[in-house]
Amino acid sequence: MKSQALVDNGAMLASEKNTPKVRRKGDLKEFWHFGQEATEDANLSEEYPENVQVSELPDFNHTGMEAYRMLEKTGVYVLRALALYIGLDEFYFDHWAANGNSILRPIHYPPITEEPKGAVRAGAHGDINLITLLMGASAGGLQVLRKDGEWMDAIPNEDELVINVGDMLERLTNNKLRSTIHRVANPPREQWGSPRYSIPFFMHPRSDMKLNCLEECIDADHPKAYDDITAGEFLHQRLVEIGLIKK
Repeated sequence: MKSQALVDNGAMLASEKNTPKVRRKGDLKEFWHFGQEATEDANLSEEYPENVQVSELPDFNHTGMEAYRMLEKTGVYVLRALALYIGLDEFYFDHWAANGNSILRPIHYPPITEEPKGAVRAGAHGDINLITLLMGASAGGLQVLRKDGEWMDAIPNEDELVINVGDMLERLTNNKLRSTIHRVANPPREQWGSPRYSIPFFMHPRSDMKLNCLEECIDADHPKAYDDITAGEFLHQRLVEIGLIKK
């Protein structure tokens, strides 16, 4: 659906207004998007908008899309491993990930110049997509919610990635794989003057992928928890819920 791609996949620089349902304050961040550049034979059911070309920095788009492709390739291998764990064919996700509605989002968390009044750099939330791949940020702050309700720091080394399960994969696996609840906490007051940068890769499938709960994940102890829906329909639904698009 073109409206979904325009909002969630378009290249833009904008203040983040993503307000998770559990929060009322906006996040203290802004971002840029690199969206999918589909192959000519993709046969997509949607139209992706073109990425904005940044003429002021000649290598900006080339470097951004090079990182996009490397993370996309890595994500495919992660999904293959997850497919085997779930009990699916190893290449179950390959078609749906190819030319998927994924986005690379460089994020800038500006210096905090006044009392945040309850706002944080990124409130507690789960990502909408299948999986998120996150390289190390310029500063700490990323935290993941543990099963016991405690928050733990998630700070990858230079040769490591943080990989989160997203809401789509949670739904597809009937809660066998749970969406990773995470946040970016504000730094100590003495570090308010320092910005933070991070570059997550949100791996989305093609919009016509069905997110119907897999039979492999349904049994007497785990009955079907979700109605049938496609990835595109689910994305639209979630973007409406968080106020990024209108119904």
